[in-house]
Amino acid sequence: MKNTEAKTGNSQKGRFTPNMDNFEVSLSYEGLALKKSNERKSITDLKRKYAR
Repeated sequence: MKNTEAKTGNSQKGRFTPNMDNFEVSLSYEGLALKKSNERKSITDLKRKYAR
């Protein structure tokens, strides 16, 4: 009879996370840029942007 015990590979491997500064520099060498959508905006700027 075969051993039916399942192997549990729950070892916590580190996940690769790139440095954003390095990514921005490499994009700039190719003439590209990221959108600056994560900049802080004032309430009045947001109201003006989303006004209907």
